[in-house]
Amino acid sequence: MRTWNTMLGLVLTAGLIACGGAAEDEGAMEADTTAMEETTTETTTGALTTPSWMSVEAGNQTVELEIAAGSDAVNNYWNFNGLYAGNGAITVPQGYTVTINFSNADPAQPHSVGIGERMDAYPAMFENPQPAFAGAMSPDASTGTAPGGTATLTFTADTTGEYAMICYVPGHAVAGMVIPFIVSADGSAGVSQ
Repeated sequence: MRTWNTMLGLVLTAGLIACGGAAEDEGAMEADTTAMEETTTETTTGALTTPSWMSVEAGNQTVELEIAAGSDAVNNYWNFNGLYAGNGAITVPQGYTVTINFSNADPAQPHSVGIGERMDAYPAMFENPQPAFAGAMSPDASTGTAPGGTATLTFTADTTGEYAMICYVPGHAVAGMVIPFIVSADGSAGVSQ
């Protein structure tokens, strides 16, 4: 029964947010999104692969990621290259320079991208979002990049650990627009799904 209630809560909250029918006050929105918060922190494990949208150059110590928000209709277009709600994990080696070529393919909504703190539960709104690494957040992250827009981020992944790729537009992270971003100490790189 709890699974059914959680699923129903997810569907109803996603529908309200997508249609602009979010609750008027922040407390009500937080209460409506509790079930979704539980789904945004699952860490994916599995073999690392290098998808076509990821390039790793060991000699130059660089990683280049082509990240599209809303690349397909999954999760109401609130995804990064089709990954959302903790599904999929991007791993980059410590010390590498990472470039994210970000585009917003969602036909209707603005989105942003940033590498931030991994949380057990993501808020409906980030008061003052800060990137985990200098330069690791798109401009105007809370407002987002308009549909069809682009941004380029470059940063050095200098500290190992588990972080997250997050859309900071209000309501998006709590609705699942977040995936794990890992900085490895052993030089491993790729995406696990």
